[in-house]
Formats: sequence, structure tokens, C-alpha cells
Amino acid sequence: MSLALRTYVIVQAGDTLAAIAERYKTTVATIARLNDLAKEASLTPGSTLQVPQRPPEPSPKLPAPRPRTPRYAFAVTTGPEGVYPGSQKALVREGQDSLSGIYPLWFQVSPQEPWRLQSFATDEQIRETVQTARERNLLVLPILSNHYYTGGVSGREVVHHAMTTYRQQLLTSIEELCHYYQLDGLMLDWADVHLSDRDVLTAWLQALGHRCRTHNRLLAVNVPIIPNRHQQPSIPVYDLQAVGQAADFVCLSVSIEPRTDTPLGPIASLPWVEACLTYALRSGLSAHQTLLVLAGYAYDWKGSGYAPDRLSFEGAMHRARQYRVNVQFDRGSQTPMYRYQDSSGHEHQVWFENTSSFAQKIGLINRYQLAGLVLWRLGLEDPGLWHLLRARWGSIRKWRTSLHNSSYDK
Repeated sequence: MSLALRTYVIVQAGDTLAAIAERYKTTVATIARLNDLAKEASLTPGSTLQVPQRPPEPSPKLPAPRPRTPRYAFAVTTGPEGVYPGSQKALVREGQDSLSGIYPLWFQVSPQEPWRLQSFATDEQIRETVQTARERNLLVLPILSNHYYTGGVSGREVVHHAMTTYRQQLLTSIEELCHYYQLDGLMLDWADVHLSDRDVLTAWLQALGHRCRTHNRLLAVNVPIIPNRHQQPSIPVYDLQAVGQAADFVCLSVSIEPRTDTPLGPIASLPWVEACLTYALRSGLSAHQTLLVLAGYAYDWKGSGYAPDRLSFEGAMHRARQYRVNVQFDRGSQTPMYRYQDSSGHEHQVWFENTSSFAQKIGLINRYQLAGLVLWRLGLEDPGLWHLLRARWGSIRKWRTSLHNSSYDK
């Protein structure tokens, strides 16, 4: 045995060759041979013995790292909303590393002329946002909504006429607008549609999807899932299988669990979200094109029968500090909330999402192998979401032109 593989020990009171051999993972015979001793020799405390070097301890077996699959992360963007700033600063800050694309809330069908679009944003604002997105390699699919009409105008009636009488003209207007601003496509958000228009809506989606793919543009469709009278997931208007065939992305909007006529509660509890996902996937929707819509905002409920105040995450935290209450994590819904009493004596409940509740929902996205998520809306959320996404997914997936809807080739 070479000297390099030996070490020396000082004999302590009570030591024996057997004890030292066990300590250094060797044998009595080896120590006796190295030191010219008999195997039965007694040892003198303070004397020095040569022994083989103790073999290194095996490294602890670490658990295999969880595989991380990059997924898509989209975000709805807006201009300023009341006391809350718009999404532009958050887009500049998070766009490059944390997002795949944006859904700017820009357009709706003109109620007076349902063959054309009107905008919530100025030409300058649109161009500035598109440029910011392009610099960060992001898709830009503006939202075409029917929720924001005023003066008693019915969004249902507007889109009914748009889909029936003026369908071809509206399709042309959409294409011209996409070409003018060099947009990547469209996100259709028509939740308020007559039940009798279900087949009309399906035909409209087929025509819109065909027009988009003809011009190499993408189509996303926002599909709200609401509780029926048995509190089960329901999609009254949309044919999910038809939506999946027409669209590249289907955005499942599940953040409307409580309403003014229901008991107060979370924006989207974890059991409700999972029930919505299983319902949608069993209805014929493909996981690879499904995006789960997450709420970045908070709801402050004054009581049943009242519409809630909408707050940002930071606004919800500020209000908790203002009323000196502690945030609780509701175990049943897996979401944070708190209660407070205002100066008029009204009891309030504030429900929202934070990094902990986002983590639970991202776990569902991974488990069901969905395409990713949509945040509604950028700039209101708990900023810890972005670090969480990169930690869970490794990186955020960017769009490649080869990844179009497989139904397009049929």
C-alpha cells in the first residue's frame, strides 16, 4: 500500500485495534501489518499508528430534478384604469423574459356601423405598444370585445348584427386593421352573446379562423366558464370543439365563480378551476392549445347584492394595512383573503391571488399539460408571479410560425 493512501492516528485511552479498524473502515490485520504489531497487541495512549485512509462517505442521493417544460404566458394589457396605471411599465419590465405575447384591450365593433371597429386607444398608443412588444419578441393579438358599450347599447345586439348582416365586411375590416398596425392576429372576447346565436357564433368563428390563417395570423378565443344552477361548470354559448378547430389558442376564463347573486367567495377557487379544466377537456378541447386565464386583480365585496370594488394586488395589500387586518390563506379555496369593517359599519371580504395561490393553479397547468396561461391584466398582479413562472417552467415559450393549429391542414 502506498504512503499516499495512509494516514496517522493518535491512540486514545480505551482504543483497541478492532475499534480503530472499525472507525477507519479497514481490518485489524491491515493495521497490525502496517505497524509491525501482533493482532492481539495492546495499545499505549498517545502513541501513533499508521492506518489506511478512510474511504470518502458516499454523496447523499439527491432527488432527481423535476422536469421543467417551457409554456406560454400571455397577458391582457390596458391603458390607465382609474387610480391604477396602465400596463406599459410592466410590459417594458417583464416582456422580454416573462411573456410570450400580449392581448391589448383595444377594439370593439362599432354599434352604429357594425361592419367596422372602434378603438379604446389612440393611434399613438397602439403604435407605441406594438413597438415595445416587437423589441421584446412578443406576439400582439388585440382583444375584440363586446363588454364596454355605454348608453344602453346591447353588446349582444351589436355582435348579432355583426355576425349575420355584416360578417364579410367585418372580416375585411379586421384584416385591414391587422395589416395597418402589423398585428399578429386577434383575441375574440365575445362573452355576451344570445343563446339563440350559438350556431351563428360557431359559423362566425369558422369564418374568422379561416380568414386569419389565410393571412398567416393567429386567433385566440376567450371562453368564459360559469356555474350553472347546480354550481357546475357551464359554457352556454360556445361549442368548445368548434372553437378548438377555429382557434390557435382557447383561453378558459374561470375567474367568475362568485357573482352579485351568489355567496361571497374567491375569484377562482382551486377546486372550481380544476372542475372547469376537466369539463373543458372532456368537451373536446385539446390541452396543447388551452390557456388558463388567471386574475391579477382583487375583489373587495361589500356584501351580497353589491358589485365588488376591483383592486390591484398592491391596492389589496394597502387596504389590509389601512384597516390593520391580517391576510389569511383560505384552505378550502387555496386563495388569500381578509375581512374588515369600513367606517360605515359594513363588513367587507377581499379575495385575490398571490404567489402562493398562483403556484397551486400553475400546478394544474402542468398536471393537465396545458399550453400555458393568460394574466388578466398586466400591472395589477402580485409581481412574484414572474419569478414563479420561470422557476416552474424554466423559461417562457415564444411562438414559432410552424406551430399553427393542426386543424388548419385538414
